Amino acid sequence: MRFPRKIIFAACALVMASLALCGTSQAAVSRTAQDRRAAEERREFASFIDGFLAGIQKELHVPGMAFVAVRGGEIIYLKGYGLADAAKGGSVDPERTLYRVGSISKIITAAAVLQLTERGRLDLDEDVGTYLRRWTLSDSTLGPVTLRNLLTHTGGFDDKRYEICAPTSDDERHFASRLPKLMPARYTPAGHSYCFSNMGYALAGSIVERYSRQNFASAARKYIFEPLGMEHSAFAPSEELLTALAAGHGADGAPVAYTYRYDMPANGMVTTAADMGRFMLAQLGEGALGKKRILPATYANSMLRRHFSPHPLIDGTGLAYAEKSVLGVRTLQQSGKLPGYSSFLMLAPDKKFGLFFAANIADLGFENDLAEAVTRRFLLASGDVRGELRYEPVGTTEIPAEVEGWYRHNRISRHTAEKARNILGPQLRIAVDGDMLLLTRKGGAGETKEWWAPAGEPDLFRQVDENGRLLDGYMFFERGAGGAVEGMTLRDVYYTYDKLPQTETYPGQVAQIGLFLLTAAVSLFGLLLGLAINRNRLPWEKGLRAATELWTLSTLFCLMQGFFAIGLLLANRWLGGEFATFVPYQVKALFVIPLLAGILLAWLWFRFLASTINPDHHWAEKLLLLAIVCVETGYMLFLANWRLLGFMF
Repeated sequence: MRFPRKIIFAACALVMASLALCGTSQAAVSRTAQDRRAAEERREFASFIDGFLAGIQKELHVPGMAFVAVRGGEIIYLKGYGLADAAKGGSVDPERTLYRVGSISKIITAAAVLQLTERGRLDLDEDVGTYLRRWTLSDSTLGPVTLRNLLTHTGGFDDKRYEICAPTSDDERHFASRLPKLMPARYTPAGHSYCFSNMGYALAGSIVERYSRQNFASAARKYIFEPLGMEHSAFAPSEELLTALAAGHGADGAPVAYTYRYDMPANGMVTTAADMGRFMLAQLGEGALGKKRILPATYANSMLRRHFSPHPLIDGTGLAYAEKSVLGVRTLQQSGKLPGYSSFLMLAPDKKFGLFFAANIADLGFENDLAEAVTRRFLLASGDVRGELRYEPVGTTEIPAEVEGWYRHNRISRHTAEKARNILGPQLRIAVDGDMLLLTRKGGAGETKEWWAPAGEPDLFRQVDENGRLLDGYMFFERGAGGAVEGMTLRDVYYTYDKLPQTETYPGQVAQIGLFLLTAAVSLFGLLLGLAINRNRLPWEKGLRAATELWTLSTLFCLMQGFFAIGLLLANRWLGGEFATFVPYQVKALFVIPLLAGILLAWLWFRFLASTINPDHHWAEKLLLLAIVCVETGYMLFLANWRLLGFMF
């Protein structure tokens, strides 16, 4: 029996329509299930973050906080907690409440540099000296510095913390004019090692100013903030915008005044949690947010890739971001710390995830806990959970003796009086302990110990716990051209340390200071004893007598140096907060004292040499005085080494 062709066509159409309807229904069911799972994940994430931050807020007495998280191209959580001002009240609004975000500003600066690079106005690998006008960087013998060096903290600059705050907003806006006087000296060729440098980013910002033909704040607004709709973000913010700024508080809860900064491109941004959510979406979206694009994908991704590390197993640095391996997940992080404020940003590019946190209180320091908690709970797949590994010796690897010694974090000033901030400061001691290295931390919070085992490569070690279980951290020793160990990096490049000469080690400093104090005590005793011995002798009488003149000169030298040291300690305690803006002239005047003491010491040497031919002075007294004068000369060298001899500001 043959069916009419029309009936056959109609039946086929009906079957196809049924199948399509079935597929559509199944797709709708699948989408609904996905939406339910996504909603459930969001609720779980919100509950977890609320609980975590509530605990932090209570434990650390945080006045107010703002948080945002993004994932898969959208904001998954945005919330404010607590008060914008502990004294005046007002709830934190994550859309409008501003926070100062410190070093997170560097990310915007790096993006602005890349925009000009993409336009052909700048080159990341060009000597920045070609971009400067009417001034050059110091120590040109160390070779060129590039923009890539500035953006990866490998320019080889000393740290600088004194006189970096500007007196007014107008001074802050004109930071570039102050850079020729403020730029710190270089201590190593560019690209040799990582050393965190705010002033390096200030220099990059000044180059953005010149080649964008507008001030830096305007360039950031034009290139980054406006395209992304970051309406409440700014450098050098206006008075109107600052009315929404959360009031800063110190760690003790006391209010902190707003300070302007000459390193504005490194630390000067204010923003909201919502605005940072938009920026993270653009960063994870290869430079685009919706139809708006701030960077080509190549340049946006370049910010997140590694540009420097001393060893592949050491977490390195991107452009403005620091690499951090969190439970095996590669993240890019940046923390912001300014007086009165704390902030933290983390991206996990492979997971398309990012979070930002800000608070109006200083020195919270729980970033690692937050990163690990979120990663463990939401970013690790079931297959990512790693089993426990135990250390097993790798062959017969011998630990070279030259790695032993004392190490200090390399973020210091080496050429100015700021170096003295590190006298008796925290140091690490590395010693061989059997087939492992023992790392001991001195100073700061006290003494702690860690064990590190050879990792199968020269100068590379991996951390183990006291039970021999392998931990995530790696340690790598860096050698100079002659093969000598010059430094060491722990886990990531921020924790880069210089190996110290004996005179700057913790025991060496204690010995030098202790020897000087002993010399001062002996000098005073010698003076008093000499006065007693010579009391009943007339000046023209011959015979054994004490060298009271020399003991007097030595005692005066010690008293002057003691007065100088006490003056510095008191000035740092009472006026130290002002040093970031201006070192008072009263403090600088103190530096006259060691110079006068040096003149006194020269006279003491002259009188001592003259007294060596005086038969009235006992030979034992002459030997003791020789030792004392040598120690006092050594103390002058000690002051010179710490840049306290002269006006080195």
